[in-house]
Amino acid sequence: MKDRKLPMWMLLIAVALCAALIGVVIWQGSRLRGMGMTAPALSAQTSSGETGASALSPKSISQLIKTFDLVPEGKDEAGETVTADVSLTLWDDQPDAAVTLLVTRGGSAASQTLTRNSSGVYSGSLTLPLSSQQDDQSIALSALVKGGGVYAQERLGDYPNALFMLASLRVDVKEGGMTYVRKALPAPGVGLMRINADCRVSVLDGSKPAEVKSASFRLYCNGERIKQLAAVEDESGQYLYGPQPWDNALVCQSGDEVSLTFACTGEDGLSYEFPLESTSITEHGGSVLPQSIPPIVS
Repeated sequence: MKDRKLPMWMLLIAVALCAALIGVVIWQGSRLRGMGMTAPALSAQTSSGETGASALSPKSISQLIKTFDLVPEGKDEAGETVTADVSLTLWDDQPDAAVTLLVTRGGSAASQTLTRNSSGVYSGSLTLPLSSQQDDQSIALSALVKGGGVYAQERLGDYPNALFMLASLRVDVKEGGMTYVRKALPAPGVGLMRINADCRVSVLDGSKPAEVKSASFRLYCNGERIKQLAAVEDESGQYLYGPQPWDNALVCQSGDEVSLTFACTGEDGLSYEFPLESTSITEHGGSVLPQSIPPIVS
């Protein structure tokens, strides 16, 4: 009898261990699911001793900023510095959130705290030195948002020099520019990005329409210019520009970063390239989002 009871006890112990193991697996799975739901916030969190510039990779958290505007205020009397008023709004407006504009230039970093008004607009004044060697003074702008002990950072734009602080022109998008069409072939996650034939933009100098030259639409994939279409004036309105007809599109796949810009030369003799829209391609599609950042000026 003893020989028969021993396997039975072993069986009961094994069943108990299996039940405990299943419980642990269920608990761990629930915990992981919970972590997955809060991963964006947790990935942005930093200790109190970390600086904002190193808090988060720009691509770790995206689409924090709803609008960003930079209005040049001109040079100082000696022409050594240039000043602009900056303002931005958040997609997720939080009255207690603190927003800082980060400026990285030539390996050095500076920050500018923005003040929030009752309408949820964060604003401040930015002053940068003008260098005689503009090509050696690339500038990157980022916004750092702190709320509830969490830091999140979004890249606003990268510029070869400080000339964007002097931009007298701005672009007004009347109709959207890009449309993503997902295709089942040749492989999942592959699709076409098209520039809409009805895309229309106008260029403004202050509040007035401005005439520009050498206008074109440019399509980039992963930072490389892939397409450039000449822009022509629309018959329905002066200084309203749309792309010339075309019969092809950009083939893109999961992981690609695609962006559309409008380039032109103003009456001031400067060349402008305005970011219009961008998207990150995933296996399930590509949501096109507007870009509200200053133009690159050369």
